[in-house]
Amino acid sequence: MLKPTPVYPRVAALCKSRKWQSWEGYIMADTYNFSVMPEYLAIRNTAALFDFFPLYVYLIRGADAALLLDRLITRNINKCKIGQVMYTALCDAAGKLLDDGTVYRFDETTFQLTTNTPTLDWVQANATGLQVEIQDKTLATNTLPLQGPKSRTILNQVAATNLDGLKYFNFVETKIRDIPVVISRTGYTGDLGYEVWSDAKDAIALWDILMEAGSSEGIQPAGFYALDLARIEAGLIWYEYDYIPSRQAQTDAEKVSPLEVSLAWTVDFSKASFIGREALLKEKEQGVQRQLVGLELDRQFLHQTYGEQSLFLQDLRTPWRTKFPVRVGEQTIGQVTSGCWSPAGQNYIAIACVSSNYAQATTSLAPKMTVEIHGQTIPASIKSLPFYDPDHKRSTATSVPTLALA
Repeated sequence: MLKPTPVYPRVAALCKSRKWQSWEGYIMADTYNFSVMPEYLAIRNTAALFDFFPLYVYLIRGADAALLLDRLITRNINKCKIGQVMYTALCDAAGKLLDDGTVYRFDETTFQLTTNTPTLDWVQANATGLQVEIQDKTLATNTLPLQGPKSRTILNQVAATNLDGLKYFNFVETKIRDIPVVISRTGYTGDLGYEVWSDAKDAIALWDILMEAGSSEGIQPAGFYALDLARIEAGLIWYEYDYIPSRQAQTDAEKVSPLEVSLAWTVDFSKASFIGREALLKEKEQGVQRQLVGLELDRQFLHQTYGEQSLFLQDLRTPWRTKFPVRVGEQTIGQVTSGCWSPAGQNYIAIACVSSNYAQATTSLAPKMTVEIHGQTIPASIKSLPFYDPDHKRSTATSVPTLALA
């Protein structure tokens, strides 16, 4: 039986569609409405509130906390300043992706590691002999992402600290109506957004405060369908869809390295040592065999062949996470890992992992690529990721534009 999250009573009351899915054993809303568009438009034009309780949260502190994290992650923890968040890859000894997550630095010896999958045993195993305390805060910690152009306006109404100057991937410890919180300028939508971290017991109170404060700004609760639309447009990968964590993989072929899924920028080879460094350095020197790319399906072909209102295209407009083969002629060169209709780009888009020989949009074979979806062969072309990347995601400008859709 699926477990309820701390804000499930509010989610259940608001979820008109009754469409649900499981995330790490918890019941989560797919869509609150019968159409995903109100939630997506809230992300891009007003504000959307998400329930992200199922993340795994570990508090790591002590004299050797930084040393442990520098061993675990591919980023250089010594470059992480107090009040900063680092997005990072975590690898096994073979350089394959165990997980991706974030590290929050509270002071010189106190950090929070957040992951998608349970990694406590792995963290503890690598802490042997170190002066460090590791606490599993997963069940005690709640996360409410507030995403969209109006998110800062809403939080400034209720937070004790003004957020106008909070930089991208930084955080502040503050209060919302006397409730202690950590507010980070992070998110998974490719838009202006924040994540509100708190004790799980305060989750419902914070949900109510944010929904009330945002009522005049067009706030909407948003589920996984809207999140998928936004994160695919932003070219952001999701574990189990765009990569299989190495400990869950059934075969070696399912395992990927961060160099293969657009996370090479998170790998700091200037560090003397971290788990997987030797294997990753060898892979870099020998050449990466496959790469993550964006694909744009031929909209004109799809509409002319199947009709805009066909059931086939209706399925493609809904976010999909099924793996479909990518081909050049009769040769399979990779697979699509997730895709959707992009409201921002007004086209059908996908994230795919393909052979490095075909990963550049300039290759002479790029126009001849196809994706086979449910037995149908669709022309496709490579596009640079992300598909959508607004300046206001990173800037501290107080005026934030909205998305105009055709």
